[in-house]
Amino acid sequence: MPRPSLRSRTTKRKLVRTPGGRLVLRVIPKKHDYPKCALCGRPLQGFPKMTAKEERRGHRPPTRAYGGYLCYSCLKKGLKEAVRNLYYSA
Repeated sequence: MPRPSLRSRTTKRKLVRTPGGRLVLRVIPKKHDYPKCALCGRPLQGFPKMTAKEERRGHRPPTRAYGGYLCYSCLKKGLKEAVRNLYYSA
């Protein structure tokens, strides 16, 4: 009998035949959702769906400014706004 946290019917299971010929249930870990943009909430590009174990190992975000925090369109808007405020305030 699996431990109580794995008895939930929402966990995916797969039947696997062992070398000894037995059929064993393997529990497939769930993948978390994509990371979201901090401003608009759309999924960030360059990030796959990962399990908790893969997330702990780490994933390298895009190397641009605010990569892994803002999507490209929010970054573009923010940079335009910053440049406009810079020129108009002087």
